[in-house]
Amino acid sequence: MMLSGVTPPNQTIYIKNLNEKIKKEELKRSLYALFSQYGRVLDIVALKTAKLRGQAWVVFSDVTAASNAMRQMQNFPFYDKAMVPKFRF
Repeated sequence: MMLSGVTPPNQTIYIKNLNEKIKKEELKRSLYALFSQYGRVLDIVALKTAKLRGQAWVVFSDVTAASNAMRQMQNFPFYDKAMVPKFRF
């Protein structure tokens, strides 16, 4: 049974409110360094299109790592902006 409005944990975290001035490769490297302390990071997707600037997806190898990272990184100051991680499909 699925509760409405509640996204179940999953191994991918969606992050918004990222600093748009950071170059894509540097952003991916920094996110990898930051999030790999919580578990194995399989992929980081950061696109620089007008619609998707300031957003990224971090894919973990397991849900537990993703859950811990999401909890710990709420409003974490990252390049002078508070990051906002969420679970997304």
